[in-house]
Amino acid sequence: MKKKRSARLSIVLDLEERKKKQADKFLSDHVKRVENDKSQLLQLENYLNEYQEQYRITSKQGISVQNLISYQAFMTKIGKVIEQHKESMKVNEQQLFGVRQFWIKVHARYNAVGSLIGKIKAKESDAEDKALQKLIDETSQLNASRKSEKF
Repeated sequence: MKKKRSARLSIVLDLEERKKKQADKFLSDHVKRVENDKSQLLQLENYLNEYQEQYRITSKQGISVQNLISYQAFMTKIGKVIEQHKESMKVNEQQLFGVRQFWIKVHARYNAVGSLIGKIKAKESDAEDKALQKLIDETSQLNASRKSEKF
């Protein structure tokens, strides 16, 4: 017997569900990456602030030229790391935007396939109901004609 159209399309829905789960994981991973970036940036900025405060305290007490150069070089390096991290964050946020767009498309396709299958199942159910009603009507007519033949 031939499979119903809805049963054949359920394979497509299963594939779309797998894609949806992959898109969910992909989105989750990118959101975590952006959140981690923000956390790391905050840590770097806090570290720089603490180091600058330590520099201020030390310089008030008197500092050698060598230590002054060392402090300033290190703060410059931290500043460069922070700027590089901000650039990396921009790239990750742009990627997250693209991933969200992909996620929206995957979910829309999954919902569309699910909706299509629902409509097809409703049509199949209506067709089955009509066929059953037709069979009941024919049986009823056959029984009615048999009863009329007996009288």
